[in-house]
Amino acid sequence: MKSRTLTCITAITLFAALAALMLLGLSPTAQALRGVTTHTGTFADGATYLIEVPANWNGTLLLYSHGYLGPGDPNPATDVGDPLPRFYLLTHGYALAGSSYATTGWAVHEALSDQIAVLDTFNSLVGQPSRTIAWGHSMGGLISAGLVQNYPGRFSGALPMCGVLAGSVGFWNEFLDSAVAFKTLLAAGSGLQVVNITDPDTNLGIALQVLNDAQATAQGRARIALSSALVDSPGCIDPFSP
Repeated sequence: MKSRTLTCITAITLFAALAALMLLGLSPTAQALRGVTTHTGTFADGATYLIEVPANWNGTLLLYSHGYLGPGDPNPATDVGDPLPRFYLLTHGYALAGSSYATTGWAVHEALSDQIAVLDTFNSLVGQPSRTIAWGHSMGGLISAGLVQNYPGRFSGALPMCGVLAGSVGFWNEFLDSAVAFKTLLAAGSGLQVVNITDPDTNLGIALQVLNDAQATAQGRARIALSSALVDSPGCIDPFSP
């Protein structure tokens, strides 16, 4: 029986190794990834999958679960969240796999079955891994935790990154708290809708105009900060902005 002990691959170790690779002049090019076998396909529910196996596969498979995609957003199969970790993992013998999920939006239910289908497909096309690790970002972190909870015999460990692990109801209520505060403090009388939104594009335009106007005053910025604090939003999320 596989060990069910959770395995933690630290981001610090991974990115330190990536930095070392860049200092040595190595880059995630197709030339450096020669010998990687790629498998793609589509499941009966419409979800697509992507599997990448290096020639020097070490027996470990990392099953990646992607984060939330809005309805209508492009939804390709993905097996990693960033090209640099992909380069590091494939050149160090790790196999990667993941699916698109059958739908966009809050597709947690669909993702669980689609990701297990990826594992079954990997076993059929490549072989049984010596260990399988679930990992993913944001909603993908929630899915990763759900996979090891619902299918403990299929995984050796999990790495939920920024995972939504306090429960979906609490998570969305946190956003609702912030939205209500934003409307109460800044958008009263603006026509902004918090629930039962009839025209999402127009509603977004109202919110952006209110936000832009509020940025112009100290009181407005303070009220933005208060509504943001209710959802634990950082003051800056773009490393290239002031």
